[in-house]
Amino acid sequence: MKIIFALSLFLWMTTISLAAEQPAAVYDGAVITEDVTWRGSILVRGFVVVAPQATLRIDPGTIVRFTATATQQLPNLIVQGRIYAAGTSERPIKFTSDSSRPLCGSWGGIVFLSTEKNNLMERCRIEYAETGIDLRFSTINLKSVTIVQARTALTSHDGVVQMVGSTVSDSETGIELFNSEFDGRDMMVASCQRGLVLSKSAIVITSLKVMNILQTGLEAEDCRIKITGGEFSENVLGARINGGEGLIVMSRFLRNKKTALHLNASRIKIQRCLFAENFQDALRVDDGRALLLNNAFSSNGGFNLYNAGSETVSARQNWWGLTDKLLIVQKIYDAARDKNTGIVNVFPWLNEKPPLMP
Repeated sequence: MKIIFALSLFLWMTTISLAAEQPAAVYDGAVITEDVTWRGSILVRGFVVVAPQATLRIDPGTIVRFTATATQQLPNLIVQGRIYAAGTSERPIKFTSDSSRPLCGSWGGIVFLSTEKNNLMERCRIEYAETGIDLRFSTINLKSVTIVQARTALTSHDGVVQMVGSTVSDSETGIELFNSEFDGRDMMVASCQRGLVLSKSAIVITSLKVMNILQTGLEAEDCRIKITGGEFSENVLGARINGGEGLIVMSRFLRNKKTALHLNASRIKIQRCLFAENFQDALRVDDGRALLLNNAFSSNGGFNLYNAGSETVSARQNWWGLTDKLLIVQKIYDAARDKNTGIVNVFPWLNEKPPLMP
């Protein structure tokens, strides 16, 4: 009797397990023209298009898998209408490849085309995509979203992105923005080839960690930038800002292998930031009328401040790690060393590390 009961229980459990593994719905080159809800397990073959008049809702715990067509076109989810994908911490939503051995770029990604509706993705994980989220003239609100193992985790062209409590990692490019607006908070970009690549965009970020980037942590071109409470640590090059204007405040630049922060023709105010233990120069300035105020510099392998331009750099009221004038100027590169460069005004300097450091 016990043997029969055990065998029946095994068969029952096996049947349930197999049933759970079967997709609840298969979409093969489908266009969704009215509101629909996905739950359980979904398989997308080729593509699914959410038409402008439709809303796609995705329930907590749903797993959406993508598989290529017979012509090997990368499958995508195309949103022209609205997506509302709200998972929970216990039951996140996952978007992934259907391959048994998925690789970076195994499926296309989630593409938003000219949709300015209230698109929301919360507690979602996107993995193995060519481009995790691809925004074109659209808006998206991302809360606690994780994007990993992508060629590009997030790209936005003429889009509006709000991103809170989210992580991008193990991708070739983390976040790529062109002519876009980006508002981020409590974010991490880590272990990518390139971290954030920004062009002609408006950026406001609070509490951003950019770590272990193999090339440049943040590269900005002609942007308006405000970064509060950032950390750029253990990257090859911490951040490079070309042109543009803005503010970096209460941020840390630590243990970067090359220049921690490079400002090239940028009007950027650097205030209450810490530059410490970087292997080469802490801060390099190529003109642009930057302002340095109430920052702290210590234990950097190269110069604390390298003026590579012809203009005067205002760097008064900063803490240089010590108070001896000769030792302070030894770590400053300016006209005193090279008559072809501008001077750096460092006097008066602070005699102690400023308060309100991160």
